Amino acid sequence: MLRPLIWRTLITNFALTALGLVNSILLSQWLGPAGRGEVAAAMLWPMLLVYLSSMGLIAGILYFAALPESKPQAIFANGLWLGLTQGAVAIIVGFIALPWLLRSQAGPVVTAGRVFLLVIPISLIAQYGVSLLQGQMRIAVFNWLRVILPAGYLFGTFILIVFGRLALLNIILLHLLLSIIVLAATLMALLRAGVRLSFGIDGSLAKRMLKYGAKAHVGSVSGLANSSLDQVLLAAFLPSRYLGLYVAAVGAAGVAQVFSLAVQMVSTPSIAQRESVEERTAVLRGVFRRYWILSLPVALALAATLPFGIPIIFGAEFKDAIWAAEILLIGSLLIGARDVLSGGANALGDPWLGSRAQLWAMGATVILLCALLPVLGIIGAAIASTAACAVQLGVIVYGLRVSHSIPSAELFRIDHSDISSAFQIFTGLKEQLAARHIPTEAK
Repeated sequence: MLRPLIWRTLITNFALTALGLVNSILLSQWLGPAGRGEVAAAMLWPMLLVYLSSMGLIAGILYFAALPESKPQAIFANGLWLGLTQGAVAIIVGFIALPWLLRSQAGPVVTAGRVFLLVIPISLIAQYGVSLLQGQMRIAVFNWLRVILPAGYLFGTFILIVFGRLALLNIILLHLLLSIIVLAATLMALLRAGVRLSFGIDGSLAKRMLKYGAKAHVGSVSGLANSSLDQVLLAAFLPSRYLGLYVAAVGAAGVAQVFSLAVQMVSTPSIAQRESVEERTAVLRGVFRRYWILSLPVALALAATLPFGIPIIFGAEFKDAIWAAEILLIGSLLIGARDVLSGGANALGDPWLGSRAQLWAMGATVILLCALLPVLGIIGAAIASTAACAVQLGVIVYGLRVSHSIPSAELFRIDHSDISSAFQIFTGLKEQLAARHIPTEAK
């Protein structure tokens, strides 16, 4: 039952990755490392503030929408008011703090970052709506909504290039326009799903959402530190060129996470819908073992392509990003496993496990970045990030064993049935491609 949904989400994730990669290539080729770094710096803090201000409600709404007794209309009404409040506070804080946070950047970068702060309430409300649809297992519309922004971003970037208007502020305005379109499309999808726009607040439900979200939010904040502190420090203390190189390395290595995201997006709400704890843990074990078997060859294949792929795709100026990308690829493999397992923990009603893993990893991130970044530059940042990923996975695996009686060996055990089931992905993928009339073999 889960397999077709995972395959469809996997196809969507491949499309999203391809769109993001092509767009990153266009920006890198036309703007160079310095210009690419300026775009990344201007967008960095507004996007971080989206998650910092969310109070864990993205995960909370997903969980409560997936429960058998869920009340989708009340859930979204609460999310609407909370999103508006959170967004307003985040805009004020960001407007004051950005000149200090981006003190090593030029004045136009700070100005563009302040304009981009408007994306925060728009993105919050849209993501709350998308999470509700995901929790209700409306995976088809969930996937279509995720395509709008990257597809529009690529098309808009191409138009800006054609008319000679590819500049920092225009890129920011394009992203804001696309975010508004995503919000409008999300509201329409909710209406078609029977979730009418309501302005009433369910106080009791809101308290439970915030309580669950607070436990998950600790992990979200720590996770942002783990995944973004390297870029934050690069933006604050080094020239834009280094951030541009590192962004390219992160993007290249991040391709390995396409599959893990597809598995997590479908398996988390599906596990939460199961009636008993035994059913939930059984599904989690089976899904993870099959995921892990497939993730290893994917990572090895990608590692072999990075040395010649990065200079060809991003340009010769980005060859200094190759070693950082190889190191980050190991981290992507580990973080993909963590994502699948932490999503399962969330579905078991235990968001604190993922948060605890992020807290342990944040300590490793801070210590290693302080030690390695000044000496090794982007290589040091990549090593610190990868080590933090290993810490997260270790804590998650240990927590599942102690708190949910899921033996570590059971998660990583490989037998013939698991291998056979895992590699049925190619059969499922072929069926999904055929259903869309996409040729699966080159003629």
